[in-house]
Amino acid sequence: MVKPMSQTHPHQNTLKMRIMPSMLALLASTALLAACSTMEVKQAEINPTDEIKGPGLFSGESGNILEGFKSKGKDNETASASLGVNTYLWRASLETLSFMPIKTADSAGGVIATDWSANPTNANERVRANVLILGKRLQASALQVTLFKQTKGKGDTWADTPRDEASARALEDTILTQARALRIREQAAQ
Repeated sequence: MVKPMSQTHPHQNTLKMRIMPSMLALLASTALLAACSTMEVKQAEINPTDEIKGPGLFSGESGNILEGFKSKGKDNETASASLGVNTYLWRASLETLSFMPIKTADSAGGVIATDWSANPTNANERVRANVLILGKRLQASALQVTLFKQTKGKGDTWADTPRDEASARALEDTILTQARALRIREQAAQ
């Protein structure tokens, strides 16, 4: 025997009211899926410009990221077409700073920024460097290096210390020497 609605428990009505919208949504989604099964699906056309060519955008044919920055022509004073700065200064900067973690490297703008690197001889010091290459000519005025230094104080907090301009000049000299060596090596190979 079926009880009339007035005799059912009040919680049973609330439960039915909650389940009813869910059941209707399930029925509607089933109907939509059944309607989609009769639709004809075409495979997307392949755009030739979307195809991957070579090992990487910046790496050139060899897969080495530095290969993309080598000079392509006889004019050794300018960078390759992909660089906005002198290719020798750019490569020498990356090679010289390779012992530090590189945070940012923008070859079009000539900016290299490293992350903090601990001093191997003193764990209470750390440094980071910013390198700015200002032009396409291999000359000292086209390179600007800024070094930042911090020391660990009480409570393991880092505090800025005055900039060491002599170390920044020494790093600039190292980069310039490396850039000149790269240019001489490349000219000898041609």
